[in-house]
Amino acid sequence: MSELALTIPGYELPDGARLVDGNVLLERPGFWPVYLTYMGGEVYDTSAAFDVPESERSDMERALLDGARWPVLSVRLTPATQRWWRWLRIVNRNMPGDGGLDVLVTSDLGGSAVRIAGLGEFYGPALCWEELHALADMPDPVLTREQRLLLALPFMGDGVVPADARTVVAEALRPVGATGDVDTLVSDLVDPEGWGPGMWEIRHGVRMCRARHALRHMQDASLNELREVDLAFGGRFFRSRSGSREYRPRAAGRTVPRWRFEVAEALADGAGVHLLGRLDGEIRDGEPARLVDGEADVPIAAVRVGEDPATRRLVLTIDAEVAPPEPGALMHPVDG
Repeated sequence: MSELALTIPGYELPDGARLVDGNVLLERPGFWPVYLTYMGGEVYDTSAAFDVPESERSDMERALLDGARWPVLSVRLTPATQRWWRWLRIVNRNMPGDGGLDVLVTSDLGGSAVRIAGLGEFYGPALCWEELHALADMPDPVLTREQRLLLALPFMGDGVVPADARTVVAEALRPVGATGDVDTLVSDLVDPEGWGPGMWEIRHGVRMCRARHALRHMQDASLNELREVDLAFGGRFFRSRSGSREYRPRAAGRTVPRWRFEVAEALADGAGVHLLGRLDGEIRDGEPARLVDGEADVPIAAVRVGEDPATRRLVLTIDAEVAPPEPGALMHPVDG
């Protein structure tokens, strides 16, 4: 195993232990069956999917559970236009009596790592299906799309996944060595029924999780940390040039919302109602809002943020079933 040492700001190690690059293990035959088994303990049985000798499984278990050298599996989280990287770091926390995994988001710009999930004593999930799909599609000169998806998949939890989710995961398992029956393993790894709907929501402009043991929530992380995780997983924000950012709950006496949009023009087509106008503040793609148009106060489930390719002006798109608002109508976040 490579002795390339890693450091993660804010992540403390016991005496005698160090972090090492675990990605060198990915090409060994025993990695994927052991990794996917280890993620779920006895629940995820990989023997039917992977035909790997027991000796290779045992060798991989020893490598992943080394008490002195803690392998770190790293997935680069980087939009194509970005010159610096965020990372998903999966740390094998091989501490005697407190073994497990820590799932972190870190940045090459520094700052402390943000812990978003953990196994041993379970905390999570770390991300929803939409974010997993975006993570898999990010450009990566080292890892394949299938490797990226499968490394993050065990930490995904979502009560609402697309109809083809199981097919997507099954197709990712074949290139990494699954030659047998993958159906049971795929069902265990996806399992939307175990989470229930409505678990993820946009609050205070960032994505939060309502699961019982979630760490992506204001009780366990600051709004700035939650926003950094959002950005790492492909969340998009648009900020007006004059607007101010406020990543905190409504303060006593504060009446100005995080953002406000005044409609100047509304254009409707089959894709929705497209709004041009003026934004004050910062809006997150996909967050809920309220549209106040005269006497009408209309809830908007999700505002999609885009740009007019010709003029490069901000375009906000809302559901096609909403009546196009008149000029001067106001839209604001539901959390104030």
